[in-house]
Amino acid sequence: MAKFIKFNFTAAANQPTVLIAIDQITAVTTNGAGTATTVQLNTSATSAWVITHSVALAAGVANNSVVEAIYKAMGANPGGIVSTVGSPVLVLQAPVPQTGSGRQPITVRQTNVVYTQNAWTA
Repeated sequence: MAKFIKFNFTAAANQPTVLIAIDQITAVTTNGAGTATTVQLNTSATSAWVITHSVALAAGVANNSVVEAIYKAMGANPGGIVSTVGSPVLVLQAPVPQTGSGRQPITVRQTNVVYTQNAWTA
């Protein structure tokens, strides 16, 4: 397990990345901050990192792709220093139905979840 997980943020020009110590995370909860596009990384009973992302989470669903990406990053890179939280697929690419061999045109490009901002609450 790495010592820190890292998020890459697209909209936060003043803070494009943030490192969070894995040994300080006690729980990862969805909708912890009261919106459908946040995940909360609790570090104690009263403080947490709130990560905002581009996809709304389904209410009451514990196994969503953003939380899974966080837990995978927490368990990755054994003995390392930093493990980056990946961006789960939001929309799969859609190719034109195959009619033969050769080039396969894509009608819809793949998009991934984007982490937009973070906040420390105490």
